[in-house]
Amino acid sequence: SRMCTMSALELKEQGNRLFSTGHYQEAVTCYSKAITRSPTVPTLFSNRALCYCRLQRWDDAVADCRRALEMDNTAVKAHFFLGHALLEQGFYEEAIASLKRGVLYGCN
Repeated sequence: SRMCTMSALELKEQGNRLFSTGHYQEAVTCYSKAITRSPTVPTLFSNRALCYCRLQRWDDAVADCRRALEMDNTAVKAHFFLGHALLEQGFYEEAIASLKRGVLYGCN
């Protein structure tokens, strides 16, 4: 299939298009395939985390945000998506800390 020959960047762009039209599960599939090709790109994990948020898959969102932040602790989106997922799970103190870090790095 076409997806087998697509680069990580092409898969990310396809995932972005699917996300923007509300096809979150299909976008997850694209980002997952992109991650297989480029496992050290934090934005792929934060993009997939946002899909997981839209799908209310909070544990998966948290896991992807943490992986993105291990690679880039200043990844603003990962801090915000992590904060959102943690809020939904009731981990308020940790959520607020993540959101504050997102604001801090977003303002620099």
